[in-house]
Amino acid sequence: MSNDGINIRLQGAQPILQDPVVSSVVTTLSDVSLTLDADQCVSIAVARPSSPLASIVNDWVGRPFAELLAGESVQQFEQRVGELTERALQGEETPSRWAELEHRNAVGEAVPVRYAMHWIPARKEVLMLGQDQRMVIEMQQQLLNAQIALEQDYETRRELDTRYRLLMDFTSDAVALVAAGTGRVVDANHNAASLLGVQRGALIGTSFPDRFVTRDKIGLIAELTRHIALETPEPIDVEVKGSQSRLLLTSKLFRAAGEQLIFVRMVDPEFGAVSDGRLIANLRQLFYRAPDAIVFADRDGRIVDANETFLNLTDMPSIKELRGISMSEFLARSTVDLKVLIENAQRSGQVRFYSTKLKTGFDAQIAVEISATWLDERIEPMLALVIRNASTTTAQRSEASPTDSDMRGVMELVGSSTLKEIVADTTNVIEKICIETAIELTRNNRVAAAEMLGLSRQSLYVKLRKYGILSRDEE
Repeated sequence: MSNDGINIRLQGAQPILQDPVVSSVVTTLSDVSLTLDADQCVSIAVARPSSPLASIVNDWVGRPFAELLAGESVQQFEQRVGELTERALQGEETPSRWAELEHRNAVGEAVPVRYAMHWIPARKEVLMLGQDQRMVIEMQQQLLNAQIALEQDYETRRELDTRYRLLMDFTSDAVALVAAGTGRVVDANHNAASLLGVQRGALIGTSFPDRFVTRDKIGLIAELTRHIALETPEPIDVEVKGSQSRLLLTSKLFRAAGEQLIFVRMVDPEFGAVSDGRLIANLRQLFYRAPDAIVFADRDGRIVDANETFLNLTDMPSIKELRGISMSEFLARSTVDLKVLIENAQRSGQVRFYSTKLKTGFDAQIAVEISATWLDERIEPMLALVIRNASTTTAQRSEASPTDSDMRGVMELVGSSTLKEIVADTTNVIEKICIETAIELTRNNRVAAAEMLGLSRQSLYVKLRKYGILSRDEE
């Protein structure tokens, strides 16, 4: 018996899908329906007309089902049938199993089918209802491709974001992105935050015009957009709140993701354009090729950068081993020298011709003269040191100092006083010379001078009075 030419049975067998209504329901719910006899041969095969197996199921009847499978599906089918039979023999009322098997169509293409295997106890047959899995697999592949495409887009976006961040951080310009509609800062680099006297995180999201004196939001944004329309625009002169420093603004309008943004470049006119390539190139060449050692240190005296000349003076192999080390490690009087340099540079802005000795990596000492400059026009102030090798200096002062007169006075005692008296006078002269030198080196900083000489502050004042160095006003 057949159902519309699709239901097929072996001669003499009673078809399980005999009822036309049952057969129609089964073909509606599944792409292919089979019954297997006790020898696992196909007794009935029903396929949906639209199924890719409809053209070949006619040839399945009477053949062992295992021969209709491809690859590892044979072993999986035999395992599932064995499990189903074992459940039936154990008395389970409606035993069933699932199996995902693979067939070949008329042109040899693989057709994956997911079968529901049911045991029919009346004839000890197996009813197999299969669903074509190609659409499911195709949908899964589309989802997988979409996920891969999203991940690739995410990686591309992250790469572009990394390049953008790198460009913002390493450019020498002070730039900010401002929303044209709201006037708020969308993004800015550290140079821009430094010019405005705030941290970068505190700048983003705030009103850009509010950073300047007597600048309302509408007025400044209008100037920036009007400035863009001019062929040869002049920079906009603004005053920063708090620091009262002046900046020159130039701008460019662009659109991103449907939003108008203003690219603003800020320049400090006092120091010139931050992006002045020629100036930067010259300063870079000076730093690396200067005959004098140049060192940049933070507010605590830890080395941030140094040129090759400093490496040569200190016999250090590379700058990597210097970064983070206190500058006091290389000064003869250690923290005393560093404290004098930092305190005087902070107080007066600079220190000129500070004489001391520089220690090398092999414990040798070199006489040097140090000039220090305090760079405080930034969020994190720096101490810039220029160190000159003074070990070969032979020039002498043209005028005799009071110290020379003292030494000549001691020399004149020879022949008129005993050696013991001469030594006592010499000791006083040397002590006076040392105290005067310490006072001069520390720029009259009595606390630093006492620390340099290893004296208490009270003892230093006693000796200053003794040698007449302490002025009457201070007394």
